[in-house]
Amino acid sequence: MMQKRLTVPLFTLLSMLMLLNGAMFAQNTREQETREVFKQLIEVAGVSFHEEKVLAKIQELLPDNVTQTVDDRNNLLVTIGSGEPEIMFIAHMDEVGLEVTGINDDGTLSTRTRGGSFSTIWESKVVKIHTQSGVVDGIISPRASYQDQTPVPHSRNDLVVYVGTESREETETLDIRAGDSIVQTKRTTPMGKYKIAAGSIDDRGGCTAQILALRRLAGKKLNKTVIFAWVVEEETGLTGSRYLTRTYSPDYVFAVDTFVSSDAPRDNQTIGYNPLGKGAVLRVFDSSVITPLKVVDKIKNIAKSRNIPHQWGITSGSTDGTGFLDVGSLVLPLSWPGIYSHSYVSVIDIRDLIALTDLIVAIAESL
Repeated sequence: MMQKRLTVPLFTLLSMLMLLNGAMFAQNTREQETREVFKQLIEVAGVSFHEEKVLAKIQELLPDNVTQTVDDRNNLLVTIGSGEPEIMFIAHMDEVGLEVTGINDDGTLSTRTRGGSFSTIWESKVVKIHTQSGVVDGIISPRASYQDQTPVPHSRNDLVVYVGTESREETETLDIRAGDSIVQTKRTTPMGKYKIAAGSIDDRGGCTAQILALRRLAGKKLNKTVIFAWVVEEETGLTGSRYLTRTYSPDYVFAVDTFVSSDAPRDNQTIGYNPLGKGAVLRVFDSSVITPLKVVDKIKNIAKSRNIPHQWGITSGSTDGTGFLDVGSLVLPLSWPGIYSHSYVSVIDIRDLIALTDLIVAIAESL
């Protein structure tokens, strides 16, 4: 039996190929932009109470056609559109780190943690001490209890930094003072095709997504009020966002922050199992927020309508959305799944960050 051959006109075939190539080019361009903004933010140090450099970098990366406002606490805000509802997206600029508390007689530095961390991820590491006049290299000595073989809670401030000096006076010549911040070397490390390892992914990932979303929304006519906020001191008590609740009470608040996933080889995957590479995460339930089902369904439907990869998850902890519950806002944190949080080998999948950006744009346009 002779079968008919299916033929496609050459013009139609060429058009299809051009559309496919255009879509692939657009995707590659977005991925490149996401990687570049993320890298620039990661490389800036901004321990809690020391966010000034991060603030300056975000201001530099924002589109020119928006009005920036910095409040008395150094929170950065941009408002676009007008009308109701009022929506706020909020990410934090600070990261976990150390702070100098004093100089010892032998020239070493005593420290305290800023934010939740374990001493074990710091000891024997090269660090950068950020002083008023520049950056000084140091080495974290093994903690006094290093032979215990057990993780030490962040409340234990027994980390000592050696800077190559032998006296208090010699260290002071390096312009090191109490209050200076300390971080490990800031860099991004590509892992395979899509993953990136870095420190301070929490919450430079959220900062990145908000910057990229605002770039796409700036200049558009929105029939609602959309506020983008980048705040200080989340890791040390949600201080920056709580300050905003004095003057803002949005209808919806979307804290854009990491979701600590158990998608790691040795993690217990009975809770928080949201695989990397599967899309943005709706953080529907944590230690301080239970988002109403009607809000969760509304955001899910927005994501589905635009084919945005997404998941939902349950975890512990809290976000910058927590304080807005007291002023009547509906709160749903938006996240990406990440592993090894609050360390310098935290891992993120760039596809999830792109999905998160798409979701922020979709919510701003469709809610």
